[in-house]
Amino acid sequence: MPAASASYQETLDHHRRQLIVDAARRVFEASGLEGASIRAIAQAAGCTTGAIYPLFRSKEDIFAVVVGESLAAVTGEVRKAMEGSAPAAKSLRRGTLALYKYYDAHPSELALSLVLFNGDRKRKFGAALDAALKRQLDVLLALLADQVRKATAKPFLSMVRLEATALVTYLVGLLVLKQGRQIDVLGNNAAVLLAHYTKTMVARLGGRA
Repeated sequence: MPAASASYQETLDHHRRQLIVDAARRVFEASGLEGASIRAIAQAAGCTTGAIYPLFRSKEDIFAVVVGESLAAVTGEVRKAMEGSAPAAKSLRRGTLALYKYYDAHPSELALSLVLFNGDRKRKFGAALDAALKRQLDVLLALLADQVRKATAKPFLSMVRLEATALVTYLVGLLVLKQGRQIDVLGNNAAVLLAHYTKTMVARLGGRA
């Protein structure tokens, strides 16, 4: 195949792939992974199921791409928020707030990303897809963990990772409560609670608590 034709085909395949991913995102947001089907995704994309299978092996394949794109976007926001030479404690607060704001503004993406906290994830996605999603999540956690390490008086690797994971878990829990309209029971604002948690954590890690 001539180079120009190959390039055109690659562009066409990329366009088709993104069209399918965008349509699948809408289907997953409406029906979840379990309720979605390749047929429903094809209908939303305006194509046949036969047009999907050369590009994706399964709906799980497409779901992993959808969640992966979301993780890439939120990781970019966190990285941008922490750019500069601010003290580690301030960078950590900025990064945490950026993570919170992103998912607060994109609740459907948070709902889909909760699959990352599912212990049954590997069985659903298979080892390869699960590992790919875990690598992306690890990049996000590493950004926060690096600031935790810098803000800690006596850091060691397993503790730094644990603290960063606990911070993200707390943040996600607050968002789930807020988006489920449960946060008012606590009599406070989710963002305020997150800021308090982060400030207290930094003080404790720095030996000031």
